[in-house]
Amino acid sequence: MNPATDIPPLPYTLLPQHKMLICSLATGDQHLAMMQIMAPTVVYYAMKHRMDSLLLPMPNMRLDASRPPAWDKVILIRHALTLYETVMWIDADAIICDPSRDIRDVLDPGCPVHLVAHRYPDKSVPNTGVWVCRRDERTFALLEEIWDHREFINHRWWEQAALMDLIGYEPRDLSSRYRGEARYSGVVGFLGEEWNSRRVRPAINPVIIHCLGKNKKVQEMHKRYIEFLSRVFLTD
Repeated sequence: MNPATDIPPLPYTLLPQHKMLICSLATGDQHLAMMQIMAPTVVYYAMKHRMDSLLLPMPNMRLDASRPPAWDKVILIRHALTLYETVMWIDADAIICDPSRDIRDVLDPGCPVHLVAHRYPDKSVPNTGVWVCRRDERTFALLEEIWDHREFINHRWWEQAALMDLIGYEPRDLSSRYRGEARYSGVVGFLGEEWNSRRVRPAINPVIIHCLGKNKKVQEMHKRYIEFLSRVFLTD
């Protein structure tokens, strides 16, 4: 399955060994530093659950330099889905702290796309920091619509804003107000917050911690990496 696309090609050749890929890329000094910390957790998780892993530190290049770096994830996911049954994206500022749980066990078979909506007292905000996509015509169509949603190229939430708009959440004023069911609402299933847990309001028993915000992110990643090591050495 490889439908026609306006999304740029990936300038790499991938050689799948398993049916699922977990991937990330990083640009900029801070995200490159965070990828160094989170990378071993991703590689371990992939090996434990029989997945491939692909981590791309990109200090001097981009997949599409005409857009902000966050859009590169759409290129990587879309290309990888032509080769893998399932692709899991994880932001470079997110880290796996509990590798014991296989995310495939919580995916809704009726939804080809999954992510977490962070809950606040007055709203929910779908977040693409952890983004699981299965090879499906609906997934390809959604990715294409996200890419073509040019209104949001420079929005502060980038591709996440485009996805939110397509599933009925209002990103334009940052309110994330739910407007009601939209064309792609039924394509996206929501995971528990433990799969993309905020550091300021952590979920109970988080699997992945997303170090959102601007301050002390690298220090927080180091702390979470120690938690990961503790779990690995206690269980293996």
